[in-house]
Amino acid sequence: MKIKSIFTKQLLLYVGTLLATFVLVGVILSLVYTQHYMDERKEELIHQGMKISKEYKKAFFTGDLSRLDYELQVLEGYMAASIFFIDKNGVVVLTSPGINDEWIGQAITNQGVIDSVLEGNIVTLEGKINGMFDEAVLTVGYPLQTEQIAGIFMCTSMPEIERSLQGMYKMGFCILTAVMGIGMVLVYVSSKKITSPLLQMNEAAKVIAGGNFEQRVEISSEDEVGQLAESFNHMAESLDKYEKVRRDFIANVSHDLRSPLTSIQGFLGAILDGTVPKEKQEHYLNIVLEETKRLTKLTNDIVELSRAQASAITLEKKRFDINDLIRESIERLEPRLKEKDIKIDAMFAEKETFVYADRDKIARVLYNLVDNAIKFSDKGEKIEIETALKENKKLLISVKDHGRGISEEDEKYIFHRFYKVDSSRGKDKTGSGLGLSIVREFLLAHGENIVVKSEEGKGTTFLFCLKLAEKENK
Repeated sequence: MKIKSIFTKQLLLYVGTLLATFVLVGVILSLVYTQHYMDERKEELIHQGMKISKEYKKAFFTGDLSRLDYELQVLEGYMAASIFFIDKNGVVVLTSPGINDEWIGQAITNQGVIDSVLEGNIVTLEGKINGMFDEAVLTVGYPLQTEQIAGIFMCTSMPEIERSLQGMYKMGFCILTAVMGIGMVLVYVSSKKITSPLLQMNEAAKVIAGGNFEQRVEISSEDEVGQLAESFNHMAESLDKYEKVRRDFIANVSHDLRSPLTSIQGFLGAILDGTVPKEKQEHYLNIVLEETKRLTKLTNDIVELSRAQASAITLEKKRFDINDLIRESIERLEPRLKEKDIKIDAMFAEKETFVYADRDKIARVLYNLVDNAIKFSDKGEKIEIETALKENKKLLISVKDHGRGISEEDEKYIFHRFYKVDSSRGKDKTGSGLGLSIVREFLLAHGENIVVKSEEGKGTTFLFCLKLAEKENK
């Protein structure tokens, strides 16, 4: 069965990782702790062997065996160890009560161990010591090197050690199980926290696909999932804004088309049925002509923007003086400048500045930017056009007005097609909202971008760059 849910996949992955970690840690801890515990028991036996050796030597010279008896009782009673002594021939000469007296007088056949103890070494071994014990024991041999006793052997039951270890294992298992249980709960909560926003985004995406762009996702974290949810909300907000702009555009275009068509139909009908006297027909025909120009400009804007966004722009780059082009753009808008009593200050970096670009497209860029600056400037204000040379062989061009500026909200969408800023920016609402979109698309086709800097109440500045042309060889 194929698992499709991210939550299930992640939960199974985490649980599997926890189980594998649990088993691995359990095995490692078991081995390490067993070895550590065995080493500790060996050290304890060696330490007791050293004390017995000292006490035996004292007792041998003083004849006082009380202290030796005490050490043997401690070793046998509290450490559950049995003791036997051997002479230089490896024969058992004395045993503790835990060992059958029948072994006294018998030789230990493990010659290698006996020899090592006789040589003064401490040895350890595991086993039944030639059948002396019914079960395996951990034995430590400690040299005494006296005339009667050559070594002492201390034996503790291996099953007893294992039982002690089992208690530790159970405790460790309980702790690891508790940790794993807590871990699984945390994994479940964490997986839910990660996948919940994804499920929300999935449902929200379906709602948005149905045309409802007001759907949003709750953001409850600042991690990558939270950032994704924030981006999703931003996308939904942009789509919602774009949908509203689209509806407004359709309404505006419908109005812009209906108004001139109504005027054209009305004036032509009046002329044809004789309602308009012959001496006034020329005046109304000029009005009809202006209305057709408006329709032509609107349709051309829509066609150009469609071509631009379909990457179908064909550039005819050539070398030309940008200063002359700026002057031409100003001259074309002279009637509008006079109508609003607006002056333009043009400040050029050099007397002649040649750039390499499509002259007609850049002319449209400049015309739209200056026209936009005039549209949103009050009477008597000033517009500044400036060029500046940059180090990367480019020319920076700026168009600045001193109007009411653009709000931060409007700045986000100023270059979106069909977008028109709030009506408070000016009384001129004749634009279609395509001018700045066309500007950006034309500049993008040149490999450049356009930036807007604005502050409400202080005006707006548009900036873009063009590549400088190579100097002509004379």
